[in-house]
Amino acid sequence: MALTILIPALVCWAVLALGSARKALLNVYLPVLLLLPQYYVLRIQHLPPVNFADAAVLPLVLALLINEARGWRWAWMDLCVFLLAVSKGLSEALSTELANGRWLQLFSTSSAASVRLGTNIANGGLMFVNALLTIVLPYMIGKIMLEQIDTDGIPVRRKAIRRIVMLLALVAVISVYDFVKGVSIWQKAFHFLKPYQSEIWKPQVRWGFGRIEGPFGHAILAGMIFLMGLIYCLWLRRVDPDWGSRRLIVALPLTLRGCILAALAAGLLMTQSRGPWLGMLLALVFVAFTRIFSAGKAALAFLAFLVVFGTGAYFAGTQYTDASLHSATTEAQRNAVYRRELLTNYTPIVEERPTFGWGITTYPTVHGQQSIDNEYLLLMVTEGFFGLAVFLSILFGTGVRLLQRMARPLQPEDRLLVIAHLSVLIGLVTTVTTVYMGEQVVVLFFLFVGWVQGMRPAGVPADAWQALGTQPRFRRILA
Repeated sequence: MALTILIPALVCWAVLALGSARKALLNVYLPVLLLLPQYYVLRIQHLPPVNFADAAVLPLVLALLINEARGWRWAWMDLCVFLLAVSKGLSEALSTELANGRWLQLFSTSSAASVRLGTNIANGGLMFVNALLTIVLPYMIGKIMLEQIDTDGIPVRRKAIRRIVMLLALVAVISVYDFVKGVSIWQKAFHFLKPYQSEIWKPQVRWGFGRIEGPFGHAILAGMIFLMGLIYCLWLRRVDPDWGSRRLIVALPLTLRGCILAALAAGLLMTQSRGPWLGMLLALVFVAFTRIFSAGKAALAFLAFLVVFGTGAYFAGTQYTDASLHSATTEAQRNAVYRRELLTNYTPIVEERPTFGWGITTYPTVHGQQSIDNEYLLLMVTEGFFGLAVFLSILFGTGVRLLQRMARPLQPEDRLLVIAHLSVLIGLVTTVTTVYMGEQVVVLFFLFVGWVQGMRPAGVPADAWQALGTQPRFRRILA
């Protein structure tokens, strides 16, 4: 049964042989990524574990390297993305003897230290390969493919977003069952692969309803993905007015575009995850500022808003979490206290190994807090300040590049896409303060980073730019 996980690879090879890399992206890779749980893995001795998306990405990237590698433009972001993959392998390889300084024992092949070191180096190699599959290769796909024009003249990015929002709408519709029943229909459907599950995900109930997780492992991760889908769906509705505009039933005002938007919004709400909700709210605030101000002023206004909002949230949060886990009166307060105590309890652990961290499989658990629900803290613990610095460089570099693009005179579609990208970045940066970045979120994030790097929007003359208008209406963005 485990070999079932390799089926996407065979299907991708077939589509590549009969069609093109673009068809493989749209008809194989994206459906596999968004419809199949990635926590089921095939483990072959001496080889890294492979999930459904990993199996599909390998033939796709190989085809890209053969046919389109000559068009690759090197950038410093390429190095950052590769260094993040290196960081994940290096932190695991250095997680014991080398970090502890007992390097003299390593010369003895019979010593226990040498055996442990060999095991850690092997694990580090597997972690590095896994990072290539989930970080580097999706980044390459985003950079090479999403800004291409297909043979029919339609931009690949439009086709990709169409496919993504339709798939996510399908996930939301199916997950209504999970919302009502408080179970996971996805885990039931793939129960035959349970022996090959790398992590145990238990369905959660909040406010009397199930927190839908779809095939994404956890409700907060699902919320982050629905957040991305919702923002890009709003962009697609604005730049492609004909998409899905036909009524599904003549007598009713129901269109495909309207139903998909409603499904994505419902999916985000059904996750019952406050982190993605807050991220979506901040993203919409940023969009509102871009309607009122120029690029630079919008960025400054949003920064000022964050200072005021963050200051208020800090004092309110400090008062709200001024309790212990045992004395907290509600689930929301317990979760907030838990996240506050994470920072206090894990600071000594970070200080003990500040450079490369403890590794993802060997970091010590403090006060039973096994789940580090903060991506930045998790990186400091597992990969040290090296991994955190690389990750922050990726976030900062992506944000600066988008702000530079937004400040230039661009065609309306490109400008709206830059604003959508910045909104997604704001939403994700906010949400990962409350959860780790895992499962399909990692793949989609680096697909997004590559897409930003691959953008080469054509400028417009200043007089034409004034004629087009520099401030697209907020209501039109959401139309």
